[in-house]
Amino acid sequence: MAEDAPTIAERVKIFRKSCAGCSTQQAFAAALDIDQQRLSGYENGTRVPHHVVANMVRMGANPYWLLFGEGEMRGGPNATENVRDMAIKAISLTSAEVDDRQLAEFYILPLYSDEVAAGVPREVRDTEIEGPAIIHRAWCPHPRETDYVRVHSSGNSMEPTIPAGAIVTIDRAENEPERLVGKAVAISLREGGVTLKRLQRTARGGFVGVPDNPTHENRAIHLDDGDRIIGLVQTVHARIG
Repeated sequence: MAEDAPTIAERVKIFRKSCAGCSTQQAFAAALDIDQQRLSGYENGTRVPHHVVANMVRMGANPYWLLFGEGEMRGGPNATENVRDMAIKAISLTSAEVDDRQLAEFYILPLYSDEVAAGVPREVRDTEIEGPAIIHRAWCPHPRETDYVRVHSSGNSMEPTIPAGAIVTIDRAENEPERLVGKAVAISLREGGVTLKRLQRTARGGFVGVPDNPTHENRAIHLDDGDRIIGLVQTVHARIG
């Protein structure tokens, strides 16, 4: 990287100024769902958190340009194609004195446009991707086996643990029921649909998915033949956009 290449702080500012209708700090901060003071800090070299990076990617920033200064500023029409196969890169989001490649802190993952349910099961397909999402490596031990998915806006059976409209990471490498008792998991049901529940063991040695919300009327789900655990709910994030 050239010595005079823009830092990530400078790239945040460059991208902001390119955004029609929200080029001021006040408007851009509102679009990112942060306050103006935080945005000012990011543009002056303080650490840029992953959800802000992810929001900027959702607004059209090319993640490789934003994180590494590579390629065009905007992703273009094909930016989200083959997101799962995008190279995992090491990045640093600290100060101008630290090279952007020194710390392997974040992974680039697909954000699926479909929604899982924390309530009545919903279908989830793996063919529709909204765009890349930026996930800290500590939250993603199996990046190639991790999905980043919205929770349906009406799903509240897992509140307050998993609020409606949140975004969750589902680790598909963790799918053995014996290892997941007491954990929030994504369950694919034989009759169709995917739902999020807390996995518990029954008195007879079987497994059941139960809601965290004690006031929710949604029934417990007894895992029978044909039902399967897709994976562990690894992390829960506030909705981004």
